[in-house]
Amino acid sequence: MANASSKDRGSASGFERQAAFTLVELLVVIAIIGVLIGLLLPAVQAARESARRISCNNNLKQLGLAAHGHHDSNQTLPPGGEWRHDVPWAANIPSPNPEKGGVLVRLLPYIEENAVYSGIDFDSNTNVFQQSVGGKQVGQVVVSGFKCASDTHAGVVPGSSTAFSNYGANYGPTGSGGSGNPNCSCSLTYDTLRPKTGFGETNPAGPFTRRGNKFTCTFTDISDGLSSTILFGEVRVDCSAHGRSGWARSNNGQGLFNTLYPLNFDSCQVDAAAAGGDGCGARCNWKTEFGFKSRHPGAVGFVMADGSVRVISESADPSALQLLGCRADGLPTKEL
Repeated sequence: MANASSKDRGSASGFERQAAFTLVELLVVIAIIGVLIGLLLPAVQAARESARRISCNNNLKQLGLAAHGHHDSNQTLPPGGEWRHDVPWAANIPSPNPEKGGVLVRLLPYIEENAVYSGIDFDSNTNVFQQSVGGKQVGQVVVSGFKCASDTHAGVVPGSSTAFSNYGANYGPTGSGGSGNPNCSCSLTYDTLRPKTGFGETNPAGPFTRRGNKFTCTFTDISDGLSSTILFGEVRVDCSAHGRSGWARSNNGQGLFNTLYPLNFDSCQVDAAAAGGDGCGARCNWKTEFGFKSRHPGAVGFVMADGSVRVISESADPSALQLLGCRADGLPTKEL
C-alpha cells in the first residue's frame, strides 16, 4: 500500500509540474498570429470587393433587362429625363411643368418596384419626386437595385434624405459640356474624341438624353448594334452635383453621363476652391462630373444594349470607349 501511495503521489506531482508557455513564447505566438492576420487581411478584403463587384454587376444586368422589358412594352427605351412639357429653361414652356422623373422612374415596374411605381400619379401637378408613397416622398425611397454595394453610403445623399443611384444612363460622346458652370468653371474639353459630330440634346450620340420629351431611343436607332452600345454605367454620388439630386429627379444626370471624360476622373471635391479654383476636380462643374466612375479599383462596370455586362479598365483606349458610347457612328469597334 505504501508503494502504491508513493506512486500515486508521484503521478500527481508530475501532473502539477507540466510545462507551460513562458511569457516570451506567448509573445512569439501572438506575433505569429498578427503576421498571419496581416497576410490574410488583403485577401479577405479582395474577396469582399469581388463579391461587391459581382453584386453591382448584377444590378447593371437587371437594369439592362428592365430596359428591354420597357422596350418590349412601349416600343421605345425610357426617356432620360422627363417633364410635362420639356426642360424648364427651354423657350415658351407652359406652366405648370412638373418633373416626371426619367429613366429610373420608368424602369421601376421592371425591377420589381411596383409598390413605388403604382403610387405615382404622372398627371399630377406635383413633381414625382415629391409625391408620397408608403409614408415618404418618392425621392426618399431607397431602391436597392440602384445602389452598388461598393458605395460607402446607405442609399441616401450624405446630410440629406434624398435617395440616389449609382447607375447613369448613357448620353454618349455627344458633347463635353460647352463652357461649363460659370460658378465652377472647368476648361477641359474632350470633344476631339467624338467619333462623329452632329449629335445634340435632342439627338444624342448615346441612347439617352435628359431632353426625353424631345427624344426617346428605339433599338432601331442603335444602328451600331446592341452589343456595341452602352446603356448604363456606374457613377458616384459624391462626384456629381446633378447625381446628388436623387434618382427620382428629372435633371439628375441621367441622359448626361457620358463616355468623353476619362473613367474614374476625380471630380469629387466639394467646391472649386478646394482645388485652387480649378473646377474640373469639383462635382459642381458641368463637365467632368458626367464621367462614368466607380469605387472599384481601376475599373468601371457597364451594361450594353443587348443586356451583357462589361467591366472596362480606367486605362482603356479613350477612342475605343467612344465607339461603345455612340449608338450610330457607323464605325467598327476596337478592342479594349
